[in-house]
Amino acid sequence: MMSPAKIFFRLATYVVKYKWRIIGGLISVAIMSSADTASAFLVARLFEVLQAIGQQVRAGQEIFVTVTPIKILDYTLFDYTIRGKEEGFQLIFRFALVVIVIIFVKVLFVYTREYLMSSVQQKLLMRFRIDLYNTIIALPVKYFDDNKTGFIMSRVTNDVNNLEHAMTLMIEIAQNCVYTIIFATALFYTNWQLTIVTILIFTVSGGISRRFGDRIRAYSRDLTNTLADISAFLQEKISAIRIVKSFTREDYEKKTFKQKVERNYHFSMKIVRVIALLSPTNELFNTTAASLLVIFCGYLFLQGSMTIESMIFFLMLMINLAKPVKALGESVARVQKSLVSAGYIFEILDLKREPLSDSKPDFVITRGEVEFRNVSFSYNNETEALHNITLHVYPGEKVALVGPSGSGKSTLINLIPRFYELQEGEILIDGRDIREINLYSLRNQIAIVPQDIILFAGTILDNIRYGKLDATLEEIIEAAKAANAHDFIVELDKGYETEVGERGVQLSGGQRQRIAIARAMLRNPKILLLDEATSALDAESEIIIHDAINRLMKGRTSFIIAHRLSTVADCDRIVVLDEGKIVEVGTHEELLQKNSGLYKRLHSLQFNL
Repeated sequence: MMSPAKIFFRLATYVVKYKWRIIGGLISVAIMSSADTASAFLVARLFEVLQAIGQQVRAGQEIFVTVTPIKILDYTLFDYTIRGKEEGFQLIFRFALVVIVIIFVKVLFVYTREYLMSSVQQKLLMRFRIDLYNTIIALPVKYFDDNKTGFIMSRVTNDVNNLEHAMTLMIEIAQNCVYTIIFATALFYTNWQLTIVTILIFTVSGGISRRFGDRIRAYSRDLTNTLADISAFLQEKISAIRIVKSFTREDYEKKTFKQKVERNYHFSMKIVRVIALLSPTNELFNTTAASLLVIFCGYLFLQGSMTIESMIFFLMLMINLAKPVKALGESVARVQKSLVSAGYIFEILDLKREPLSDSKPDFVITRGEVEFRNVSFSYNNETEALHNITLHVYPGEKVALVGPSGSGKSTLINLIPRFYELQEGEILIDGRDIREINLYSLRNQIAIVPQDIILFAGTILDNIRYGKLDATLEEIIEAAKAANAHDFIVELDKGYETEVGERGVQLSGGQRQRIAIARAMLRNPKILLLDEATSALDAESEIIIHDAINRLMKGRTSFIIAHRLSTVADCDRIVVLDEGKIVEVGTHEELLQKNSGLYKRLHSLQFNL
C-alpha cells in the first residue's frame, strides 16, 4: 500500500493540470477571508467609537469624537471627526453601508470559489474514471483471470466515489489553509505575542487530529476491502441467478451476504466511533484554549495594555480563525479514509498494460500459415498447460482440436492472439514470430467465436458492427445473410434495431450464435478461432449454424475446439491433445483406424460403440 505522502503527491500531479482554476478559487477564498477581516475590524472600530459617544452622552457633554484614522501603510483611508448627534448617526450609517458592500463582494466571490473548485473536482473525477477504464481495458487477460469482476468494478465505482469525498476534503483543506493564513496574519498585526500562543494551541489541536487520522486510515483499508468483496459477491450471484434458483440456495445466499454486510458494518462503525470522538475532542480542546485566551485578553485590557477596539478585533479574528483550524484538523483526519481508496486506484493505474500499439511494425497476414515450435506454457509457473507443442497449420486449413477437459485446447488457441505471453518456444504466422508483430495489427486480423456467446447491451446492428466499426448497413446485412441471421432479424418487430438485452438475453442461443458469426464474418479475418459453436443447440439450429460456420471458414485458416466429435469429421486434420501434449494427428478416418488411440476411445464413448 502506498504511503499517504506518496498518494498526496500523485493526486497533486492530477490537480496541477487545473492550477489556474484552483488559483482563481484560492484567490476568491483570500478575498472572502479579507472581507471577513475587514468586517471584524470595522465592527471593532465602530464599537470603540460608540463607546466614546456613549460616555459623552451619559456625561451630558456635547458629542465631539475624533475617530482614529484607518490607514494602510502610510496611506490614510479614513479620517473623521464627529460633531453632534447627526454626524454620529451619519458615521454609523456609513459604517453599516461599507459592511454591506464588503459582504456583497464576499458573496460574489463565494459563488466564484464554489464554481471554480467544484469544476476542478468534477474534472478530476472524470479524468480518474477515464484513466481507470483506459487502464483496465488495456490490462492483459491474466489480470482478469486472477481478479473477480466485482472487485474490479468496485475500484471504478466505490473507490472513485470515495475519491470524490477526498477531493472535496482536499479543496476544503486548501481553502481553510488560506483562511488560516489571512486571519493569523491579521492576528499577528494586532498582538504578536497572543498570536504565537494561539498558533501553538492550534498546532497541538492539529496533532490530536492527526492521531485520529492515523486510526481512521487503518480502519479504512479493511472497510474498502469489504466493499470490494460485497461488489464481487453481488456481481457473481446476480450473473449466476439461475444456478442459485435452480439449487434453491436463496436462504444460503442471504445468510452469506448478511455475513459480508455485517463485516462491512463492523469496520464502518469503527470509523464512525473515531470520527464521532474527533469533533467533540477538538471542540473541548479549542473551547478551553479560546476561553483561556479571552481571560488573558480581558486581563490585558484591565491592565491598560490593550484597547477595547484591539480586544474586540482580536477576539473576533480568533473566533474566525478557530473555525477553519478546527475544520482543517477534522478534514485532514477524514481525508485519510478516502486516501485508502486513492491508493487502490493508483495501484491499478500503475499496472502494466498490454502494448497494444507499440513500436513494433504492423504486419499483414497474407497466407494465414500458423506454426507452433516447441511451445510450452504454464498459468502458474508450476503445472504446464502445454508441453513442447509443435504443429504446422497450412494456409486455409481447417484444424480441429479435441481431447479431454483440461488437455490444453483453449490454451492453445488463446496463445495465437497473445492473450497470454509465451514462456517457451515460438508461434509464427506467415513465418513471423507473433511477439515481433504489433499487437493491434495481430488481433485485428483474427476473429474468435466462443462457445459462450457474449453480446453487448444494445441493438443487433450495434453487436454485428462491433466486428467492423466503420461498416456500412449493406455490409452488415451481407454478413448477417452469410451467417444465416438475416431472416430471423427482419422478422423481429424492430429488425436490426432490436435491443438484445444484457448479454443478449432477449435472443435464443442459436440466434446469439448467428449474430456472433455475422460479427466475425464482418471482420473478414485471416485466421479464425472457433470454440464448439453447436454443443448446446437443438438439431435444427445446429444444421443452420453449421452451414454458417462452413461459409465463415471458407478460405480462412481455422482452429476449431470440438467437444462433439461428429462436428469435426470434415476437418482437414484433427489434433488430439492430452495433458498438454499432442498425442495424435490425422484425419477422422486415419484416427479411427488406430485401435488404441485416444481419439477412437473418445469417439466410442460418445457414440456408445
